[in-house]
Amino acid sequence: MEPLDPLSRVVALLDNLAGPEQGQPTLNRLLHTDDQIGSVARAIASSSAFERLFKEARTIDIKAGRKEADPAYVGMPDLNPELPFDKQFDQFFRPRLAARAEGFATLFRALPMPPERLLIIETGCLRVPRNWEGDGQSTFMFDALARKRRGFFFSIDVNLESVDTARRACSSSTHLILGDSVAALHHLGALIERPANVLYLDSYDVDPGNPMLSAIHHMMELTAAQPLIGPGTIVCVDDYGMGGGGKGLVLDQYFSAIRAEVLHSGYQKMWRMA
Repeated sequence: MEPLDPLSRVVALLDNLAGPEQGQPTLNRLLHTDDQIGSVARAIASSSAFERLFKEARTIDIKAGRKEADPAYVGMPDLNPELPFDKQFDQFFRPRLAARAEGFATLFRALPMPPERLLIIETGCLRVPRNWEGDGQSTFMFDALARKRRGFFFSIDVNLESVDTARRACSSSTHLILGDSVAALHHLGALIERPANVLYLDSYDVDPGNPMLSAIHHMMELTAAQPLIGPGTIVCVDDYGMGGGGKGLVLDQYFSAIRAEVLHSGYQKMWRMA
């Protein structure tokens, strides 16, 4: 079989990406129109051919059995997973956490010691790998803690891409739920017959111009999670430091009214239930 010339190879590639017989029209758009590259790229990305290729690429290496975490995926190729969790945190996680460093340090120090098997529930999972300073990568840290403590960790997100990112990063100790966080917390509360050690709320992003929408959503999460909250449960909300309380604007008023113990107040805020 004669090898294709370079231009024909480009057309064949575009046929695979954009769909059968779409390679040449796509190439013509690139070469002979003023269409923005981004517009052409979005047209390719929205095609059924691209969707099929994407799904095949994301699922072809899925295997049955236990999955290990992938530290390199979150920018830590030198992380030693055999270290105790406190040493992993001090050496690898904390230096990357910026404004969240003290909050997470406080949270992990406040957790009960073994032999208790921890139950951690999070809303809003890892979405951008390596973005330690911006997002905090809490999902990866909770996964590491659950492995070390033989605990149970659930992370909920409404965004499929975020769930997929978290699955690539984390081990099979992490249980990911795709769906609305309020509904998922309600159902977990009906299924799990013990209080959580940690309820970490970090879903609905804050609009600095209208933070109340996010604040109300996180209060709805707390309401849905009431069966999962008991004596000693630590409730932590992220992005509290984003002006006036951020995601925790309403939560802060509620916990103040019931005189809950404040463990930390900074970029994050956390309370421990009596």
